[in-house]
Amino acid sequence: MTIVTTMCKLLIAMVIGFYLFRKRVLNREVNAKLSAMIVQITCPCIILNSISTVSHDDPQMVLKLFLAGVVMYAIYPLLARLLTKIMRVPAHLRGTYMCMFIFSNNIFMGYPVVQALFGDSAIFYITIFNMPFNILFFTLALHYFRKDAAIEANNLEKGKMDLRNAINNGIIASVAALVIYFANLSLPDIFYECVGFIGNITTPLSMIIIGSSMAAASLKDIKTEKGIWPMLPVRLGVMPLLVWAFMHLWTSDPTIISICTIGAGMPVASLVAMGSAPYPRQNKAASIGVVVSTLCSLVTIPIMAVLLGAN
Repeated sequence: MTIVTTMCKLLIAMVIGFYLFRKRVLNREVNAKLSAMIVQITCPCIILNSISTVSHDDPQMVLKLFLAGVVMYAIYPLLARLLTKIMRVPAHLRGTYMCMFIFSNNIFMGYPVVQALFGDSAIFYITIFNMPFNILFFTLALHYFRKDAAIEANNLEKGKMDLRNAINNGIIASVAALVIYFANLSLPDIFYECVGFIGNITTPLSMIIIGSSMAAASLKDIKTEKGIWPMLPVRLGVMPLLVWAFMHLWTSDPTIISICTIGAGMPVASLVAMGSAPYPRQNKAASIGVVVSTLCSLVTIPIMAVLLGAN
């Protein structure tokens, strides 16, 4: 019942976004600005706040889980590059599709889902396993979007990696979170209260933006974005199966394995659409990927929870 309640809350937020777009309260420009706010402000806050739930009772297990995440996220880009080549994704969308394969909606959907299924401690485990997610997204993903747009504009110089672009609020928050945890720094409660207060708007707001993006996406656009359909079974089926098998190499704890697997089975991360917002063609593909995979996940996530024995 808990999974149904959680999925209903996320669905209601998306319906509100859809309604607001139809009533012209939201539009593409507002979506882009709100997306920028989430990427640069509220998401870094939720990253920092997640450390407040972390226990230091079993540092060896935490380190092991963190290293498992590092290895997994090192494998993801290699697998994603292979998949985009097999799918023959156009060069100006290759990086965008890679991001759809690599990044699942862990923060905005994964956190509330695993919390509902396994309790508050699940936030701790999924946060540690997905710490590399934040660093990889705010460096590699943002670079891929710029590179795709540069290829489309035939301006390869603009698409080159620039270390200055890799320094942003998201990467600063991610590195700070790692330092705070592994250095066992004690920060005042007011710090976590403040970042938690701002970060807590991330999930409902991101779901509202996804709903608004649904209203903005025409049926014709969805039909013409043909690469989305072969992407879906990989994102929602193959990726969680890969993580499930991989985690058995690191731990025998069924709860931790289930938490990591369910997180990997989330739809395309809404951050992929938000991070690509400055680039129209890449954002169009990413938004459709987020919308369609999110709708499909309303069916696949409960099935996955049942198969893993989660209540």
